[in-house]
Amino acid sequence: MVTEYLKEKTIAENFLQEMLEADDTGNYALFIKHYEVKHLVNFSKEQFESDIKEMQNRNGENLSYEYFGMLQGHPIDDAATNLRFVWKGIYEKREALITIGIHCKDKAYGISMNLLCDKPQPYRSTPIKRNIKSNCA
Repeated sequence: MVTEYLKEKTIAENFLQEMLEADDTGNYALFIKHYEVKHLVNFSKEQFESDIKEMQNRNGENLSYEYFGMLQGHPIDDAATNLRFVWKGIYEKREALITIGIHCKDKAYGISMNLLCDKPQPYRSTPIKRNIKSNCA
């Protein structure tokens, strides 16, 4: 990976770790703390619990993850840079691709997406925005 993106990878990986913890523990509050309110309109605690139950039945608990790489993406909300970091999620029953997208806008990093592909159609593809207390160019 290009060394100029190490800070961005760290930010994305921190979010991944929180997402996996929220998934494994069923912690809705932890999962939504990175969402803007407008992105939670159709994502209630009940929907989260249903999604997690289905995902855990299908995959089992997350055991670990392995970093695959980074993809440059298209601009998000006028952000000059949108980077997608990809991991292999290793679960009790099988493996899945996990993508965390981040972008830089107004000198702050934001999470632009998370995606867990563990069946033929994406399980979850939800735009996420998060400002992180870290400056970017």
